Amino acid sequence: MTFFPIAQSLTEALRPETPRARTEEEAAERAGTAVFLTAEETSPGFATPADAEAAFPDLYGGGQYELYWREDLWRVSLRFWRPAAPAPVGRTAEGALKKPLGYARTPEEARALLQQTPERILETLPVLYAKRKHLMKRWGKRIEQGIAEIVEREGKLAVAIAYWRPSPPPGEQAPLTLAERNELAARIAAPMRSDLPQAPMDVGLFERPAPENPDIVLAEEGDGRVRGE
Repeated sequence: MTFFPIAQSLTEALRPETPRARTEEEAAERAGTAVFLTAEETSPGFATPADAEAAFPDLYGGGQYELYWREDLWRVSLRFWRPAAPAPVGRTAEGALKKPLGYARTPEEARALLQQTPERILETLPVLYAKRKHLMKRWGKRIEQGIAEIVEREGKLAVAIAYWRPSPPPGEQAPLTLAERNELAARIAAPMRSDLPQAPMDVGLFERPAPENPDIVLAEEGDGRVRGE
């Protein structure tokens, strides 16, 4: 299994003495805070894979490097564990984003702000983006810090934000997030709505109108029939 460096920057990650860890749990324990696996390009590029291997002898062995072709050059990126920036603290995602009680790296720091047992969650926000560049314009900095990440919803892109909130008492469920409440409300408003359009009432469950003649109904097995028969 690959050991990845634990570092705040690419320069630090490239140093041989930088501590390493195999899993996120191990890296978080050594860093003393939440971490995320990131990848950064190490140099402008190489003319051949051999040139890249000469610069990075462990290019193919350790699993921490990736060699790829982009813009007419061979490029190398390094994967490493980066400690996440302090996450906002609030009772809801909206509160944590707009009026945070503060920022915390550890549960102890979050507890001091909330005066309650905290939990660090990742909540998907309801706003959807058709293009990545629009999303990155609004959330790029937080994504780079590891506080937010891009997720896919309904064929579009959304942002999931990490923040500290009060942990529910033992035996109780955590409150629904805004995205979960919106989804539940939509399901309640249209519990029997299908993703497919309503078929004509005289067409059976295992039948369909013929594409070339809608007056003819085709069955999954057997011949077709004239509608109304």
